[in-house]
Amino acid sequence: MSGQVSPDPVFQMLTGFFASKTLMAAVEMDVFTKIDGRQVTAQEFGQVLKLESRPAQVFASALASVGLLEAKNGRFSNSPVAAAFLSKKSPAYMGDFVRMADERLYKGWDSLSWSLANNKPVEVKKGGDAESLFNDAKNEQGIEAIQKFTHAMHGISIGPAMALAKAFDFTKYKSMIDIGGGSGAYSLQVAKEYPNMTATVAALAPVCKVAEGYIAKYGLSGRVKTTQLDFWKQDIPKGHDVAFLSHIIHDYDEEKDVTLLKKIYASLNPGGAVIISEWMLNDDKTGPVPSAMMGMNMIIETNGGRNYSFAEISEMLKKAGFKNIEKRTLAGPAQIAIGYK
Repeated sequence: MSGQVSPDPVFQMLTGFFASKTLMAAVEMDVFTKIDGRQVTAQEFGQVLKLESRPAQVFASALASVGLLEAKNGRFSNSPVAAAFLSKKSPAYMGDFVRMADERLYKGWDSLSWSLANNKPVEVKKGGDAESLFNDAKNEQGIEAIQKFTHAMHGISIGPAMALAKAFDFTKYKSMIDIGGGSGAYSLQVAKEYPNMTATVAALAPVCKVAEGYIAKYGLSGRVKTTQLDFWKQDIPKGHDVAFLSHIIHDYDEEKDVTLLKKIYASLNPGGAVIISEWMLNDDKTGPVPSAMMGMNMIIETNGGRNYSFAEISEMLKKAGFKNIEKRTLAGPAQIAIGYK
């Protein structure tokens, strides 16, 4: 039997970081912005990036092999996906997230076996706080880290945010609170698509500052605002019809999540709804791959967090008092669970 089984899947997993680091190096060197709209030879590619001939040729070939460059008649240009998401000239630029993955996540995954063995995030191994990223808002370095993280998450939130405005009908509601709302990508898209809606991005002070920049950029300051909120230390502001959470509950264990959802339930107007966006596991928790791997990331990043199945999220919502729970698909691996008050 062993002679009939190919080792290719193992080899692909083993070398997966080759492609990741090639992408990360390209974003760090701003390859896709520098050649945006151009067709360059390997020599010109090297000149643009200030690389010698050998690394320029190898780098261009590698980027073409993974679909980030296209080659035609000896010239290289951005592929559609690179032009859409990896050039700073694109409004859907994801490079900030790639940089964050390189600078923060990649190094953290190097200690995955330690986190698995100790059931603690990597920061603890380094002598830091179990939830250091959002607990460091009190110092300048921590504030900068939080703001970089918020910018990084904006790029990968645009697609799901556009999908949210189509997956859920906001026409009978008037106001939404985006809890831990980051850059405000979801609030902005909902307000843009539904003139009847106002939205509040409720987050820590450094996050609100970033969100205010995006709100101004979108020209929606009249209908989208921010409010400073630490949802563990403060009550959720009352008077909203919809509460939205994106990638929040996977940061915490089930007991904490139920506590948060009960606070949200108490804050909502009668007939209101909560929408939870997550990369959910399937019912038997064997995938899909992005959700399962994000769960592994929660092992190295959080003190108790993991990715949950829709059944588990439904149970949390029921414990908090929500009824008529539904599941819908957003974009990519993202799904939403909806509960009604």
